[in-house]
Amino acid sequence: MAQKKRTRITRKEINTRSIVVLLVLTFLFLINVGSLVNVQLIKNDTFKTYAEKNQLEDKAISARRGTIYDCNMNVLAQSASVWRVYVNPNNFTLNSDEFNTYAIECVCQNLSQILEIDKDALKEKITKYKDLKYIVAKGKVEKTQKDKVSELLTTPITMTVKNSKGKDEEKSVYYSYYIGIESDIKRYYPDGNLASTLLGFTGSEDEGRYGIEFAYDNVLTGTDGRMIYSNSAMNKNTALEFESTYDAVPGSNIVLTIDETIQRYLDDALEQCYIDSYCETCYGIVMDVKTGAILAMSAKNDYDPNSPSEIKDERLLKNLIEIKDAKERENYEVEARAQQWSNNAISDVYEPGSVFKLITLSAAIEEGEQLESLVCGGHIQIEDRLYYCHNRGGCGNETLNQGLANSCNPYYITMGQRLGINRFNKYFEAFGFTEKTGIDLPAEANPVAGVTYHKFDEMSRVNLASSSFGQSFAVTAIQMLTAVNAIGNGGKLMQPYVVAKTLDSNNNVISKTTPVVKRQVISESTSKRVLEAMVETVKTGTAKNAYVAGYNVAGKTGTSDKLTKKGQCIASFAGIAPADNPEISIIIVVDEPQGAVGGGAVAAPVAAEVIENTLTYLNFKRNYNNDELAKQNIAVPNFVGSDASSVLSSANESGLTIKVIGEGKTVISQCPAYGQFIPQGGIVAVYTQEDSDKYMITVPDFTGMTVATATTTAAQYGLNIKISGNSLQSAGLTAYRQSIEKNTKTEYGSTVTVYFKTNTGITDG
Repeated sequence: MAQKKRTRITRKEINTRSIVVLLVLTFLFLINVGSLVNVQLIKNDTFKTYAEKNQLEDKAISARRGTIYDCNMNVLAQSASVWRVYVNPNNFTLNSDEFNTYAIECVCQNLSQILEIDKDALKEKITKYKDLKYIVAKGKVEKTQKDKVSELLTTPITMTVKNSKGKDEEKSVYYSYYIGIESDIKRYYPDGNLASTLLGFTGSEDEGRYGIEFAYDNVLTGTDGRMIYSNSAMNKNTALEFESTYDAVPGSNIVLTIDETIQRYLDDALEQCYIDSYCETCYGIVMDVKTGAILAMSAKNDYDPNSPSEIKDERLLKNLIEIKDAKERENYEVEARAQQWSNNAISDVYEPGSVFKLITLSAAIEEGEQLESLVCGGHIQIEDRLYYCHNRGGCGNETLNQGLANSCNPYYITMGQRLGINRFNKYFEAFGFTEKTGIDLPAEANPVAGVTYHKFDEMSRVNLASSSFGQSFAVTAIQMLTAVNAIGNGGKLMQPYVVAKTLDSNNNVISKTTPVVKRQVISESTSKRVLEAMVETVKTGTAKNAYVAGYNVAGKTGTSDKLTKKGQCIASFAGIAPADNPEISIIIVVDEPQGAVGGGAVAAPVAAEVIENTLTYLNFKRNYNNDELAKQNIAVPNFVGSDASSVLSSANESGLTIKVIGEGKTVISQCPAYGQFIPQGGIVAVYTQEDSDKYMITVPDFTGMTVATATTTAAQYGLNIKISGNSLQSAGLTAYRQSIEKNTKTEYGSTVTVYFKTNTGITDG
């Protein structure tokens, strides 16, 4: 075979190839140099940021939210230390795929069990955000769960894997490589749903939502601190090489005008009203007459701000269960939550009804109108409209006091017509019904001319007629109470407020609220005259159920039809006490009560309960008249240590009924205890043996009984009865509630408060 001829490379070709190689190398060198210039000079800041981002960790230190106190420095809302459990998804990428998958499973399984979170949801987050070094597994973790996670961190994740030589070996990585714990803050409301619609609540990011929490969010919110530290290059969570900490600054504290005790009185009374009247909602406010400070504000149904999204109202839950369609059910839940979060006392508008007659009366007296002998014939005609009195037979000649006590519509329509449109509107505006009150709470309803009230320049005589007794326009409860409060404050219209002062984290005063007199709307003499008529209305008129023995209560009831719901009404009461030295004003509004619907039947008894408890708590001395003194309770003597036979004889002299229990000769205990008040002729059980069992009886049902029947029944059962209600009208009173539930076991001689009201003579115009 012929041998293949070998090709010789010439020197020229060698030189050409050398030049090409040199050019390529030079080009590559220039690219590298360009890259270095780009990195070190042109994009120096950008790459420096990338480097710092990989080398430095920056974590927030949560600032503690300010505390909310009542006026006596009782805590209503506070923040406490909890923990946040987080996961480092990026660390699940630094081992073999097999081990990483196993580690994710172990971490998600354990955290889901300890923290009570969804395992699959956590796994999805870790997989989705695998490039991140930090995702929150759960915030607001309590100590019990935190301790369990801490214990988990010291445990290894162990798995048998193949090494580089194909042999089995055990691989272990501690849970702390993937999981971390850091401090967090959680908001607590120690009293649950107490004042919840006033306080509001906080969201997942500790931001204020609703109520005080929202209105004063910038005051309560502190400034988060930061901790900046370096990680090792391999991100192995080794010792820190660098750390810098900027401390968090806590938020300011807030002291409210709210008194926790008075708030509880209002809450409890409204809760019972909500149950008894089966209303849509009911709400109320108690105000300091002289300053406009809000002492209590409540609405039912409400919620627990510790778990604000939870619907607890039985009626709402029942409706929710009955809804089968998923979308409809979801919409209902949203509406139900909004309903329970709403502060109806400042956000809802309603027709005030006959309570507004106080404003018409104030205007007429201030303007010098003659009001002592107006005639009601049962109806009155204004243009083409016929208005009726609730007493179709007519009230006849009425004095000023009688006109208010009877809540006579024709009387007040006549009064309104005498005032005329211009003068009526002058006081309508002066009393604050064309503007917000300016209370320091969010979501106060805004009055709008032509919407919530008549435009002054378009108002007719018919509009004036209906407006004069509180119909055809709408107000908020806070507007109505602020106006009535002016009557108790010598004619001064106060700006209501709920925050008394703000404090720094050491409780040093930063700012303090000064009461604001907005204007003088009526004279002091007019104020006194209207109060006199209001007192008469409580003693003998439609507000009889607001009567409190020993306290001179002034008030007016209201009942108005709901324009938005045919056949439904709003029942209300507004009052001032004590009338001879005004201290508090109060309003109660009951939306869509069922059964008895009038303000005198539904709202006035609630107000009476709150007034009595509040004035007693504030240490106001009772001034009983002669009729009240005759029915006044007496203090139980101290029988302990006395001879049983002498106790019997002395008790008989004082009119008490004594039951001796035991075979001993000396009294060692008694029920009721020494100093407690019981009715004259009441019952006392005395025990003469240490081992004597308490003599227990079953409480009867007093509901529907008259005062006389209830008193007799109580005596038969061995109980003392405390009458709450207008005892001067005892012949027409019937029991509607009792402090100890029927069929409950209680000790012989115990006192049961029975609440009475009348359903006669309390109908509004």
